[in-house]
Amino acid sequence: MNNTNWTIDQTVELFDICDKARKKGESLSAAFREMADKTSRSVNSVRNYYYSQAKTFELVPEVAHKLGIKRAAVERERFVPFENDEVRKLVEYVITAKGRGVSVRRAIADLAGGDQKLALRYQNKYRSVLRSHRDLVDGIVKDLADRHMPYKDPYAKSKTDNYTRLTEFIAAHGESRVDKFFELIEKLT
Repeated sequence: MNNTNWTIDQTVELFDICDKARKKGESLSAAFREMADKTSRSVNSVRNYYYSQAKTFELVPEVAHKLGIKRAAVERERFVPFENDEVRKLVEYVITAKGRGVSVRRAIADLAGGDQKLALRYQNKYRSVLRSHRDLVDGIVKDLADRHMPYKDPYAKSKTDNYTRLTEFIAAHGESRVDKFFELIEKLT
């Protein structure tokens, strides 16, 4: 079977499976997986095909109608942009957490309260702000410094002291190699 060409019957079946999944309150991922198994395609290939066809059917609904596809519209989650104060709070929360020794990932997970979807949204926004809004981040860093709050400047190069380097060396090497290192140090002193 040629995996790149979809038949009309397969297209109709895909949309039918997706419609049934929606009616049961299931995610489309399970429907894509089911169709991938039936057609020996990858789940990503099925997903991509579904959304490209759905877009086509939105633009030319009479084609969907003729095929008997009732629900061809792509359902998109409502995009909710971040408010300016939300962005400031997000960045401040993460860089003050970093100042307390907490990882970015942990800080974002805590802020999201265990909601993985929200955590991903925060993570993407945080990275976007660091990449595209340096002035904003620098202003937040200055404000934190003025308030004597602990923080870690996300743009600052980390300065590794000898103690940190030694700790990293020990963690990265086996015990026998570390013992040899200390024997060498003893000989030199």
